[in-house]
Amino acid sequence: MPPSSSGPISVQPYAPEHAPAFLRLLNLARGQDTALESFLTQDAAWPASQIRQRAMAMQEGVAVGMVELRHFDYLPLGWLLLTLVVDPASRHQSSGAGLYRWAEHQAATLGADGLGANVLDDDLDSREWAVRRGFTLRAHRFASELNLLQTQPAPELPLGVTIRDMTGATPAEWERLVSLYGDLLMDTPDMFGQPRWAPEQLRAHTRDNPRARPDWTLLAVSETGETLGLCQGVQISMGIYNEFTGVIPAARGQGLARALKLELIRRAQAAGVLLMRTNNHAANGPMLGVNNRLGFVQLSGSWEMRQALGDETGALNRQFT
Repeated sequence: MPPSSSGPISVQPYAPEHAPAFLRLLNLARGQDTALESFLTQDAAWPASQIRQRAMAMQEGVAVGMVELRHFDYLPLGWLLLTLVVDPASRHQSSGAGLYRWAEHQAATLGADGLGANVLDDDLDSREWAVRRGFTLRAHRFASELNLLQTQPAPELPLGVTIRDMTGATPAEWERLVSLYGDLLMDTPDMFGQPRWAPEQLRAHTRDNPRARPDWTLLAVSETGETLGLCQGVQISMGIYNEFTGVIPAARGQGLARALKLELIRRAQAAGVLLMRTNNHAANGPMLGVNNRLGFVQLSGSWEMRQALGDETGALNRQFT
């Protein structure tokens, strides 16, 4: 809890002992309730090659705010994701301004080309705070949940199409899946105007994802062996997260996305999972329609906001090329 008085506020580098307070504030920003154990596990798995810097706003020895700058795959190369949270009871005391000055300094030192930020769509004060600092609205996204205790129909597939998973897949088969994932990802609204991910990024979200399970990585395959669609579920603390579903252009309109999701649901239910979550870009009408018909319930959403800081030849951009 924040202090009851209004003593001086200082911005200090993040230290391991700040983890519980940092997570409490982070959960406020995300509208989630991530457990400390899960948070620490994710922290330990963070790639050493990817940027992540943090600081805390402290008042009388109590954390009243946090800020984080980090790499985020869904931002353009050379951009960093900014997360800045001040405890509601401690706002309007310059904590946010101090944390943002720290972030600006770090971004300038790194030569970042821009910053991205996510603001809960019902938090108008935070959105206006970001706008005053030069951020503009980029996209709207929201989470959805499906109660897996609900009975679902069996997947219906076109004649000759089967669903298989990646259990026992060979390295060559994984590379074909990685390539397909890259192709399908470029068709999503999230990637509009952005370059195709590098192979190592694609592998990190598929084959090398520590939360992924081969039996929850599903392919729709034609009778000639062509892969028509892909659906991936990964383990999260609350159950299963449907991280991606996509179908090649030539096979769309046949119900394959629905069939793949239904098979993923069936497998999650068989594993005793009670809840499935996913996130969607508000412009992804076809997938939203599939989810709605399956019974997903829309939760709170967030606005993605962006602020360009410099040209596209910044030091951070050069560091990763």
